[in-house]
Amino acid sequence: MNALRWWPWRRRNAVRDTVGSWAYFDAWSWRDALFAVLDLETSGLDARRHHIVQIGAVRLEREGIALGNLWSGLVQGQGERSAESLLIHEISPQQQAAGQDLTQVMRDFAQYARGTLLTAWDADFDLSFLEPAWRAAGLDGPMPVCLDLAEMAACLLPEWQGRRHGLDDCLAYCGLPAIERHDALGDALASAQLLQLLMSRAERKGLRTVGQVRKAMQHHGRRLAVVF
Repeated sequence: MNALRWWPWRRRNAVRDTVGSWAYFDAWSWRDALFAVLDLETSGLDARRHHIVQIGAVRLEREGIALGNLWSGLVQGQGERSAESLLIHEISPQQQAAGQDLTQVMRDFAQYARGTLLTAWDADFDLSFLEPAWRAAGLDGPMPVCLDLAEMAACLLPEWQGRRHGLDDCLAYCGLPAIERHDALGDALASAQLLQLLMSRAERKGLRTVGQVRKAMQHHGRRLAVVF
């Protein structure tokens, strides 16, 4: 759900280091990194009232999208949902009724993403839903860290002026197709394509590891904080 994501939960640094540890991932080179690029569809924008409708994830392995290893999980309907959410993802309550229990979806997602660096567009939004679901599912350890693709794009594409318009605008700027958007798996696939492009841009700037890009993102965020 990307259309309504410029909200106060956005953080300046947005490179999550409050849970888990970056020590392992920072040493990874782009050429050897394993990513699970994820996206959520939710029943609304407030994680305290709304719930996960669908999770989609795409593995990016050694710079290539693993098209034979895509994953998505549909969550059985639960609780409140906003009318606007149905207009965005078009997953009906009847379709949700055929979904799985959230605990099982979370366990399947954790298994799929094991050993990868999570990556998402506007990661704070997704993590506001995923972190409590992770705990409720009784999964071992804290929620893994997640690299924010939106902040990465803002850092590595300084000439891009569409920051507030979201993923669609960034895909259009980069000349990437937006196929089957606003389905969690379609959004995750589009985000994975963008991550590939940004990895190439990072290498051209001499940034060859995850840690180097994170430092560049943090510097970019501090510079914006001074400007604004």
